[in-house]
Amino acid sequence: MTASILRKIFLMYQARYNFYVKKYYLRNNLKGGEISIILLTGKYSSLWDVVFRRLYEYSHDLDVIVVNAGGFNREKALKLSTDYGFSYFESLPNNYVSAQNFVIRNIVQSRFIIKIDDDVFLTKHTIEKMIIAYKRLLNEGHDVGFVAPVLNVNNVSYYHFLKTLDLLQEYERSFGKPIFTKHWAKQPIWYDPRASQWIWEKSIPLNEISDIFASKNKNLIEIIPVRFSIQCIMFERGFLLNKYGYLSILKSTTKNRRSKGKGKKQSILLPFNDEDSINYYSDTLKYGRFLVLDSFAGHLAYYPQSEYMLKWFEKNKTKLMEDL
Repeated sequence: MTASILRKIFLMYQARYNFYVKKYYLRNNLKGGEISIILLTGKYSSLWDVVFRRLYEYSHDLDVIVVNAGGFNREKALKLSTDYGFSYFESLPNNYVSAQNFVIRNIVQSRFIIKIDDDVFLTKHTIEKMIIAYKRLLNEGHDVGFVAPVLNVNNVSYYHFLKTLDLLQEYERSFGKPIFTKHWAKQPIWYDPRASQWIWEKSIPLNEISDIFASKNKNLIEIIPVRFSIQCIMFERGFLLNKYGYLSILKSTTKNRRSKGKGKKQSILLPFNDEDSINYYSDTLKYGRFLVLDSFAGHLAYYPQSEYMLKWFEKNKTKLMEDL
């Protein structure tokens, strides 16, 4: 069997796997509208009391659907979803990418989707500023892959967090010069829990910091030049679903001028997960990735910092609720 045939077989099964859900449970409260929010849960149930509450306060009456691949901490996820009037989806097998794909294709029908991880703490300006910026970019003629707020612990936007709050030199004295054009594993913001704690101490009260970003960076947007960690992003449903899908086969028909306009099909196996894929699509198709500088939210930590930062969270939980 030739390599070409093997590749076609592999791609065919990959395409099926992208949306594979064997069993699911859905409680659907979606009202319908132009924008929906997906809260991707599973990692950090100890944060949910704060994360769900802040999402409820600042979701601006948009539809919210909680996606719980694998059904982890089901009782708590269901209770909080019920308390706040969110829709709820859980699925087997435990695959957070296929669960998102399934929800985007079969359940959510809005034009725009905001995806949020369960260790992100929204502020009063996060959502509204993202929406304003996205629509402005479209009106200006840009092809948009996604927009994101400034997240305090993020391997790109931490630089803009520090710059906005005039903390660049102070950070450099403790952790080295903040440079985001390097592999994340080389950056203290990714691997060093002391760096994430230091930044979090400068981030609360969250809404006071958010006001600074909304005022100082009003209407400012920055292009994201390197791979971005997608803890909180806004994108068009059609960008991922109708054309491509998080992990689906990229198929497009383009006119090849050298072949006198004949259609040429291209099939490309995409990267492994959602973050790989949306960055890949944006780069390959020249859709812009944009950082909305007047939108701010908090991200607790990356995995190497998580154990330490979860302890920090427990000690500071009330501070993350006091500004509501």
